Amino acid sequence: MNDEQRTALTLLCDLIKIDSQNDHEAKVALHLQQFLASYGISSKLVEFCEGRSSLVAEIHHGDGKTLAISGHLDVVSAGDVSLWTHPPFSAHIDDDGVLWGRGASDMKSGLAALVMAMIHLNETKNFTGTIRLMATVGEEVGEYGSQQLTKLGYMDDVDGLLIAEPCNVGIIHAHKGSLNYKVIAKGMAAHSSMPELGNNAIEQLNDAMTQITADIRTKADAITNPLLGNTLHNITLIQGGTQVNSIPDHAEFEANARTVPEYDNQTVIHDIQAIIDTLNTQDGYELSLIITADQPPVYAAPDSPLIHSIINSTQDLPRLQVPYLLDSMGQVLNQDLSSLAQKFPKGLAPITASGTTDAAQFLRHQNDVDLAVYGPGIPMLNHKIDERINIGQYFDFIDAYQAIIANYLNSKS
Repeated sequence: MNDEQRTALTLLCDLIKIDSQNDHEAKVALHLQQFLASYGISSKLVEFCEGRSSLVAEIHHGDGKTLAISGHLDVVSAGDVSLWTHPPFSAHIDDDGVLWGRGASDMKSGLAALVMAMIHLNETKNFTGTIRLMATVGEEVGEYGSQQLTKLGYMDDVDGLLIAEPCNVGIIHAHKGSLNYKVIAKGMAAHSSMPELGNNAIEQLNDAMTQITADIRTKADAITNPLLGNTLHNITLIQGGTQVNSIPDHAEFEANARTVPEYDNQTVIHDIQAIIDTLNTQDGYELSLIITADQPPVYAAPDSPLIHSIINSTQDLPRLQVPYLLDSMGQVLNQDLSSLAQKFPKGLAPITASGTTDAAQFLRHQNDVDLAVYGPGIPMLNHKIDERINIGQYFDFIDAYQAIIANYLNSKS
């Protein structure tokens, strides 16, 4: 391990040791700000709310394109910490060179790799144009940081967007949207022996659930995106009632839709609201709709200059080829992943995904930005107990990002 790798590893370990479970991202942002400053790169904290700040840093070298590079500062809950082989915020490195901890894969390794690549390029000046780092809060729940930075104009002049989410055997250029909503039914309580004196909120809610589910399923089945498939809809939470012998005066359900451009978030919202409005014209119904998260579907060209830069820059890096990555990840997991290679007959290539990313907010009103979601990690461990990454893969992505960013910004297209 050389000095640069030791510095990079220390940075990643320091980030993992900061507990940013769906909050407290300001601590991570401040650490990165101080780290960047030690290399002469200034940055700005963008406060979302108390304790939660995104970070924006920018370097320039001549006139050219602007490439935004991005990763999120938050991590999901570690769950029951007693189930972890090593404490989730210890950044333990075992004898096999595997780094354990929440965020090791999703996605502090990707964010740290971008930061290290940016520092190197600032020193070598091997690029023409602007590199803008945007480290965001709240990606895991709400995509708050990317939404805020977009509203503040940080995406207005961007030509390309590279997000370092853990996707190492393909390059995501399109993904489904995500819509979370809640329907609330208001009734009137009464004793269950005298239901005529009350208004059963659960019965109202049941009618709404039945009609909404049937309507979305029928429309979704009839509308297929050739890359992303169909819109998906699932009711995932339900609450109602206080005790078994009382007519409930309140009930609610929450649901998630994974949307495609042809049947997108706004269309689904319109259809749900129409059903609720119709039911509310009838006696005994008092229903309301609340949208709790709205991340639209994303589509960018699969043959963009940014994707070409990734493919061209990694083709001579053997440890970033799909078979090698599957083998190395399999060793960490103690599993044989070689059969997955048949899903990637062309090696590293553009792919699509059902999960959402910060691109949903960054590209909400822009259709002409080159997009690539490509980064280190072990995707099978995202959000799971014993999340971890081989530190060799992290180092490889630092080298890859330097080459990718330089290739993209130095190209004429």
